[in-house]
Amino acid sequence: MEFSSKRVLVTGSTRGLGRAAARLFLERGAEVVVHGHDGNGVARAVTGLTKDFPGRVQGFPADLSDRAACRRLAQQAGAVDVLVNNAGVFLEGAIPDVDLKLWQRSFAINVTAPWILARALLGPLRERRGVIVNISSDAGILGYPGISTYCATKGAIIGLTKALAVELAPAVRAICVCPGPIETDMMRQSLAATPDPAATRKVWEAYPALRRVAQPEEVAEAILFAASPRSSFMTGNLIVIDGGVTMGKRV
Repeated sequence: MEFSSKRVLVTGSTRGLGRAAARLFLERGAEVVVHGHDGNGVARAVTGLTKDFPGRVQGFPADLSDRAACRRLAQQAGAVDVLVNNAGVFLEGAIPDVDLKLWQRSFAINVTAPWILARALLGPLRERRGVIVNISSDAGILGYPGISTYCATKGAIIGLTKALAVELAPAVRAICVCPGPIETDMMRQSLAATPDPAATRKVWEAYPALRRVAQPEEVAEAILFAASPRSSFMTGNLIVIDGGVTMGKRV
């Protein structure tokens, strides 16, 4: 299979897009290290995945806003062939209303943690001619009102990907996957916080030219493509999988 004998760390993989990517890597033969913020969530994810893929799943909790915890996670993950920096937080709020500490925490998780993990795992990634897949967003390309912090972090991860690609070539490739709206818990929580979730969902579904949001498995396929030999002549690239949002069709 495509990822037989490969070891993959997927951060933020207890649910949503990360969970879908972890499962798909396992289906294609990989050993997967699951990560989440909450130890109980990690244990549940490992138990669930191990039922279908015995002996090929490990899991470690870590608070990615803590630099020491990031380095510890890298040690626990060991010699990986693929690092998927998927974990992230979504902070809403107009620019005058955003608390500086929450801004800093968002950058710690969404930008600093991927940088620390890439640096800590650089040895095995170089030895194995590995791949770093960073998850950004259409928000890092377009920008949206009311989520300046999220847009800034996702724009930063695009820049980090390009820098990694240049600095680590030819031994390590780095690719950035930029999804549009995805049917995940994060999306559902954001909808629930709006005055009219049903109406807001209709607006969000109207943004993509395809007039729907993505399923996690659709974006996970792009992640696996980026990590696979099928993308062997790609590095520093953005894979934009947004249903046409970034074409500029907003209605």
